[in-house]
Amino acid sequence: MKVNFFKKYQCDKCNKKFSKEEEFMNHKQIVHGKDSQYDCKECDKEFSNMEDMRTHLQRKHSYKKDR
Repeated sequence: MKVNFFKKYQCDKCNKKFSKEEEFMNHKQIVHGKDSQYDCKECDKEFSNMEDMRTHLQRKHSYKKDR
């Protein structure tokens, strides 16, 4: 029998949800660590490298890829 836990911890950067505070805190540290250098001016999400931010802009905000 599978038990569904209520996921009450939600990341304010990517909206991912967690049932345990420890998992949530680990996620924030690993995925959205202090060294995020690039931020999206459209939605304020942060990225640790330029390529991830460009991919995000293309997929989420319909930006055209540079040629």
